[in-house]
Amino acid sequence: MSFSSTIQVIKVEKEERTARSGDAYEHFAARCILLDDNGNVETVGMLSSRVITPELRDKVTLGTFRATFALLVPDWGKEAGKITAMLTGLVPAPPAGKQPQQPAPAKA
Repeated sequence: MSFSSTIQVIKVEKEERTARSGDAYEHFAARCILLDDNGNVETVGMLSSRVITPELRDKVTLGTFRATFALLVPDWGKEAGKITAMLTGLVPAPPAGKQPQQPAPAKA
């Protein structure tokens, strides 16, 4: 099952961290606003690296996007056995109320 939503990424966190074990890892998270179909704020939250595939992380930048998600049940970490939404696609979207410009009609 997949679904889509409009999100506005307002902050991207990307840094090298050290686990308790001493191993280094890359922390990645995106602070987002979830928008309804009219561009109004539904809620604010975070997409962590656990729910963003590595190949999509470079596409997560500040801006407004049409995001697609798929439901999955991870078998690892704190989320093991929980139904979770995984980000599967990200396409830039115009801000609410602004439609992409249409080309001018050709003159006859």
